[in-house]
Amino acid sequence: MRNVEGVKKILRYNKLFGFSRTVIKVAGRTRINRLNIFFPKRRTRRNVSLIGCGQFGFSTISYYLYKNVGSCFLHCYDVNRNNCISTARFWGYTPVKDWKELIFNPDCKYVYIASDHYSHSQYAIEALRAGKIVYCEKPIAVSHEQLENLKKAIYKYSGEIYFGYNRPFSKAIADLKLYIKDIRCPMTFSCLVSGHKLASDHWYNDPKEGTRICGNLGHWIDLSMYLFEVRGYVPTRFDINITCADDNEIDDNITVTYRTDFGDLVTLVLTSRTEPFEGINETINLQCGNVISKIDDFQTQTIWIDEKKKRMKYRPKDVGHLSSINQPFDGWKREQSTVFKSTWLMLEIKEMVTNREKEKVFHMGE
Repeated sequence: MRNVEGVKKILRYNKLFGFSRTVIKVAGRTRINRLNIFFPKRRTRRNVSLIGCGQFGFSTISYYLYKNVGSCFLHCYDVNRNNCISTARFWGYTPVKDWKELIFNPDCKYVYIASDHYSHSQYAIEALRAGKIVYCEKPIAVSHEQLENLKKAIYKYSGEIYFGYNRPFSKAIADLKLYIKDIRCPMTFSCLVSGHKLASDHWYNDPKEGTRICGNLGHWIDLSMYLFEVRGYVPTRFDINITCADDNEIDDNITVTYRTDFGDLVTLVLTSRTEPFEGINETINLQCGNVISKIDDFQTQTIWIDEKKKRMKYRPKDVGHLSSINQPFDGWKREQSTVFKSTWLMLEIKEMVTNREKEKVFHMGE
């Protein structure tokens, strides 16, 4: 039965993402090294190192670097030695046993960080201190102290940093941006996210990792903040309300709502009552001024501007990973202050969930 479901999933993924992306997703789950026959080495300078060789580092970061830059892989490190070795063998990294060896190698120009969430900020700080160009996966911090320390490092050291919130880099959001840029109108924004069903012992559930608010919901908190930036005003006051379906599962099957000093209303729903067959599924609705948008799982988007209607399809499905991961090479960089603000708001919501608070008024800057 599992084999039949596996074949169905592969066929479905091939339709959604295309052949090469499907192959690498299978390789990331199985670590079958011979599948790298589909990814022959492409000559380029080996100056990119990876910290964190789990599923995301293996099948997303490395894949999209290969696709855009080539076989740029220098060193890789993971606390799980098997993950480190399998990633090295597949892509051509050299595995190291100490992350310091990776960061302080003079041949390393870029450091990509995709380790557990709690460790992101510290690795990023050390790489910045060493003068590297850093790509830090989300979340960039899981506590206010980590965020402040990271900000200080960014301002102090010469290294550059890029952030791994990918939804703003998707084609759907790029299309939407054209219609709401500098419109300076209040926004209603809602997301219904069907997320992965996690086992109780999944590492996301380790308290130090920041709960599913940092692990999952931070994506859409950041997306709302990015869209605020695009429309021309980022709010400073947030009236936050949280509703959980089950008080014993404080960060799952949850609704987070916030209204702002500009008259915005944001509703984010994260549910995981079953494992979505095609992975995370998202429905996004937006109204801003005379613009209405509906995005269906980053596969289609319909935009209405008064009586005009435009429908777009995105094949393969695009959630922005290609452009996000290649920021250091392609020259587009997120506005740092907006990412800091979205992280700050995320951390406030995370603390509310942890402390079982239902409502709070949060003033940015206090």
